[in-house]
Amino acid sequence: MKKKIFSKTGILIVGLIAGTVLAMLGLAQGRKNFWREAGPEPAIAFNAPQSFAPLAEKIIPAVVTVYTSRTVGPFEFEPGQFFFFFGPGPRKERGMGSGFIITPDGYILTNNHVVANADVIKVEIGVKDKKKYNAKKIGADDKTDIALIKIDAKDLPTLALGDSEQVQPGDWVLAVGSPFQFPHTLTAGIVSAKARHLGGPYDDFIQTDASINPGNSGGPLVNMRGEVIGINTIIVSPMGANIGLGFAIPINLVKSLLPELKEKGKVIRSWLGVGIQEITPELAESYGLKETKGILINQVNKNSPADKAGLKVNDIILEVDGKPVESEAQLRLLISSYPPGTQVRLKIFRDGQTIEKTITLEMRPEEGAEAEKIGRESSPKTVNILGVKVTDLTPEKAQMLGFIGLKGALVVSVSDESILADELAPNDLIVELNGREISSSRAFNELVANLSAGDLVRIRYIRSTPQGIYSNIFAFRVPKP
Repeated sequence: MKKKIFSKTGILIVGLIAGTVLAMLGLAQGRKNFWREAGPEPAIAFNAPQSFAPLAEKIIPAVVTVYTSRTVGPFEFEPGQFFFFFGPGPRKERGMGSGFIITPDGYILTNNHVVANADVIKVEIGVKDKKKYNAKKIGADDKTDIALIKIDAKDLPTLALGDSEQVQPGDWVLAVGSPFQFPHTLTAGIVSAKARHLGGPYDDFIQTDASINPGNSGGPLVNMRGEVIGINTIIVSPMGANIGLGFAIPINLVKSLLPELKEKGKVIRSWLGVGIQEITPELAESYGLKETKGILINQVNKNSPADKAGLKVNDIILEVDGKPVESEAQLRLLISSYPPGTQVRLKIFRDGQTIEKTITLEMRPEEGAEAEKIGRESSPKTVNILGVKVTDLTPEKAQMLGFIGLKGALVVSVSDESILADELAPNDLIVELNGREISSSRAFNELVANLSAGDLVRIRYIRSTPQGIYSNIFAFRVPKP
């Protein structure tokens, strides 16, 4: 009897569980997920290479180790070095890097920093049968860190130069070089990003997580076709060794400079003679630009090609010879790629209208002297609703800051709570507000006094730095009090 009772109870429990599960399944089937659920088939077909060996066999013979030495004076010491007991004397300083052969008769690409200031350059070629050659520097460009050297040889293995424009984040790449004196070290990774800027005027780096270490400089970054897409140049690491942040110069930039390096030994660049910055949505709105595009001119150098062609501060460059301008680096690289004397057409957005200007490019002049040191502050004026204290620019202050001939309101301090705290700094000279020139601190404060919460404001200021004078424009909305 007990067995029957337990059997009925068991059937009842199983029935309840089954009913609950079916009900839950019914609810689940009736409910629509707000995310995309993975299906039985992969979203994207992906075939990882089983081995890089065939590619490595093709690449490695054309990769070389570059050895350099130079004689340094008795008082040239690195931090942490000391005189030996016998006293100072001339000594040899040695360096090492990588490179790769691009012609059968011995032209080799490497980094400028690998061979700069070297008295002797030697190149080691070969995997099993190694041979050293004396090399000479044909040309170099310190702004892009590219060097072209040559050895006297024939029938050498070479690497083809590919198209770095076709590279996409996620592409497989190989890096080859001589890190820590281990020649022909091959590492694999992917392209992490493109168009990275690390502070140089012509930076346009390819970022990769392929292992790059000291000694890899000048070696090739290669795609899966065995073509060079970049020159391994820089790592970012707090420890001085690879942490997955490597950067390579795009090979298309290198190719654009190679003829000039071979023929002239250096790169002669053109310039516009303007200070530029990228457009923010707030700036675009303040200028009446429907899209956030183009590059804003915030400074025009006197007697520069831009000045002669009639370009103005607050002009927005949209195109150069029909090519859309998308970044500061792109514009600099584009202009510098033209020989001096070239006429280029610029499409400009000015005062709500699109106009065209033809400009004759000129050779880039040498950089000016460093700005003088900043002196003591003069008495500040009263603070305004933006939280900025300003004062008049005196002749003495103009002399100290390199602002001779300029007018404006000189920033004394910016409140920590001000919306401008991250933009303005003491000794910045505010020269324009919403397109109106500022001649004094009073003029600035009067304009600011008429602002209301929510107003869109555009300010142009000039800053003195150890590297020189530069201008910047930014826009913001007045916050609620």
